[in-house]
Amino acid sequence: MDNELQVLMNNYHCVDNTFIHKLSEESLFDFPLFWDYYNSVRKVIKGTLDKPLDREISRAISYTHSKILEHIIWEYSDNDLGQIKNFPFDKQHLIIERLSFLVDGYFQGYLIDESNFDEELQNPLFNEKVELEPSIIHLGFFKEGLDIHAVGFKNKDRTYDIFLDEEDDKFLVDSKLSRREVQGTFIFSVSDSSSAYRVFHEWVMKSYSPYSSNKLRKGN
Repeated sequence: MDNELQVLMNNYHCVDNTFIHKLSEESLFDFPLFWDYYNSVRKVIKGTLDKPLDREISRAISYTHSKILEHIIWEYSDNDLGQIKNFPFDKQHLIIERLSFLVDGYFQGYLIDESNFDEELQNPLFNEKVELEPSIIHLGFFKEGLDIHAVGFKNKDRTYDIFLDEEDDKFLVDSKLSRREVQGTFIFSVSDSSSAYRVFHEWVMKSYSPYSSNKLRKGN
């Protein structure tokens, strides 16, 4: 994830030959650099799904997202003297949609599968279909003083069963983990690993205070 994080931070600092630099300083919408930025942020999100939010990463993602939206808005302003070359007028709504899910996914703890997006804007640098789904996934929620963990196991039909992880050791290595070792309660099933993060987040929001008045307690 280090290389992808560097791409994000280079865009944040508007370093030469980054998407944000091309957009801001050269008035050019460079699609290869856009996908480089977009896929790097996806990789960063995937690598931090079960970790507390990092302020530096959060600021970089928020700032770059807002700068892209600014330039899209300015393109329609009568007072804007510049004109962005290669501006994707016919696909801007698809770009905005992708970026919105990207940013929301980072802060809410989920990652949308690429197959859910419109085929009119295909991601040339990322092929979700060939990415192997892990046999075991770890889910975490670290907000408002909560530290909640779950473990998901892939079934033969590629769906996942998610169990509330009540082990004392929250950092068990995947290769050492088995169904028999999990001392937890089944909470839900999902169709794929990407959905698991989103659904787990929603489940916590509904089940635990301060988000819910009825906080679940271990042993209940």
